[in-house]
Amino acid sequence: MRLGTKGFLIIFAIYFGLGVLFSSAIAEEKTENPPIELNCQAFVSEKICNMTDAEREIHFLELLKKILEDTLEAKKEGLDV
Repeated sequence: MRLGTKGFLIIFAIYFGLGVLFSSAIAEEKTENPPIELNCQAFVSEKICNMTDAEREIHFLELLKKILEDTLEAKKEGLDV
């Protein structure tokens, strides 16, 4: 079955029309339901949430250092990490 130019244009118009219809419905839904604000304590320890940026950076650098030291020790002992 050959699809002529008219058939192609009709299919394209239907496809385009459905795209416009659904994109406007999605945009309308986003404006009606604003996103929920999440607080830090919901995902992270309260201790970390209450730190300043400098304290938080030091905390995570010390954590990274500990992980690297443990990995290095395991490699020295010949363990596959």
